[in-house]
Amino acid sequence: MSENQVHDYVLSPDELKEIWAKYGKPGETAPGTKATKKRNNRAQTNTQSNEKTG
Repeated sequence: MSENQVHDYVLSPDELKEIWAKYGKPGETAPGTKATKKRNNRAQTNTQSNEKTG
């Protein structure tokens, strides 16, 4: 049975810039477009309903 192997890749700064220009940096939905912040709607509705009843 083979084990799962992890492969590391080392990129030069120029290669990183090329990849970021094509695909965007981490935390972006598209190059130059920041991703929206995640909201936990269930937690917000629970706290609002608790405030109303309490």
